[in-house]
Amino acid sequence: MKNKIGLWDLVFMNVSALYGIRWIAKSTADSFGLGLGAIPVWVLFSFIFFVPSALICAELAATYPRDGGLYEWVKEAYGEKWGFMVSWLNWTAKIFWYSSFLTFFTVNVSFALGKPELASDKMFVLILSLVTFWILSLISVRGMSFGKIFTNIGALGSTIPSVLLILMAFISVVIFKNPPASTYTVSTLMPKLNMDSLVAISSIMFALSGAETTANFITEVEDAKNTFPRAIMLAAMIVGGLYVLGSIAITSILPTSQITASRGVLEALAAVASKLGIGPWFIQIIAVSISFSILGAIILYIASPIKMLFGSVQKGIFPEYFTKVNAYNIPANAVIFQAILVTAILLGTNLLPSVDAIYNVLVTMTALTQLFPYVLLFGSYIKLRRERPNENRPYEMTRDNGKAIAIANMVLAITMIGIVLSAAPVMETFRENLIYEIEMIGGGLLVILTGLLIWNNYEKRSPIGKSAALKK
Repeated sequence: MKNKIGLWDLVFMNVSALYGIRWIAKSTADSFGLGLGAIPVWVLFSFIFFVPSALICAELAATYPRDGGLYEWVKEAYGEKWGFMVSWLNWTAKIFWYSSFLTFFTVNVSFALGKPELASDKMFVLILSLVTFWILSLISVRGMSFGKIFTNIGALGSTIPSVLLILMAFISVVIFKNPPASTYTVSTLMPKLNMDSLVAISSIMFALSGAETTANFITEVEDAKNTFPRAIMLAAMIVGGLYVLGSIAITSILPTSQITASRGVLEALAAVASKLGIGPWFIQIIAVSISFSILGAIILYIASPIKMLFGSVQKGIFPEYFTKVNAYNIPANAVIFQAILVTAILLGTNLLPSVDAIYNVLVTMTALTQLFPYVLLFGSYIKLRRERPNENRPYEMTRDNGKAIAIANMVLAITMIGIVLSAAPVMETFRENLIYEIEMIGGGLLVILTGLLIWNNYEKRSPIGKSAALKK
């Protein structure tokens, strides 16, 4: 391939995949359940979940440098069936994620236009979301050697506003001696132990996931065995630092009771800019920048799960129309099919009472379904390490096989706890909680059972599928 993905291209791609500036506001808002407690939670989960996950993905990508990422790793450990299932679970989770992220995108566009009231206009949100997703879907069919242009710009679009937020908060509080909006003590930093905070913790785990995403394009990476682990580690340091420092910065500007999930970062920047004598034009520029960061992340997540599910799994599971790849090794017809599904979801969620309700419901649903593939990911790593201790691994999390398995077991346990926490009842009445649990848990089970049904049908009608079944 003429235009390979280099180290910093891959770093920017990983930052686009791993870092979302929206999570700074989402995690620190009282309405989300953590408030100031988000700060120690970010620190804790960066060390016990994020960094180990990134190291595990870096090791697997270096050991099995083939397009497909999660699919290839799980298939290597458990065979074709579970390779398909992890691809299926990863893709179905992203279907809901697109909708929530597009809602956040439209909020930033409204601020960029100088008309923040548009963020509450459901029709504006719907139309802009649909147009944006279709345009990005058409761009994504050209592969990430082309799409890296958008992820490079997107990574800067999220990191620069975050750095500005951190610096401006520091200048306001430390240099100009403006009193901070929050008081940081051991007591105030302790997360509240209630159902809302438990769900919030699972969502923070979701925000810290995604280290496996760029592995779907590993054959497009220059010197992948060395470049991928280095890029993952650089991205992990950038992302972890931004989440922690950004959370401190936003809570020093606004009290947690005033932080909203979808507008918090922009409102905090507007508040501190006003104190520093900077005009409203500044927020419009920042909103444009964040909008570009969202575009970069969306285009990466459009191509990656589709390529894994329809471009990497065994031929015959889906009709050839969906699995046929174009000149850029992307299943273009599947991308269009996905765009149609997302369109239907956006039209359906537009019936909810408000834009903020759409945003919060979809993020919560995504947090539940998104964590399922990581159970298979970490389980596969443990199995491969246990059964193939002497396999050639160009990059290793640790040379000590026992330590590697112990770390992976820890991350696997945390993931499973996160799945349970994400379905914790958070509604006010028993009836509302019953409906909520049926939707959350029932929806997840429906996705799993649908994937198993698709595979079982494939086994029955395909000689290859029957052969795979016999090897289980």
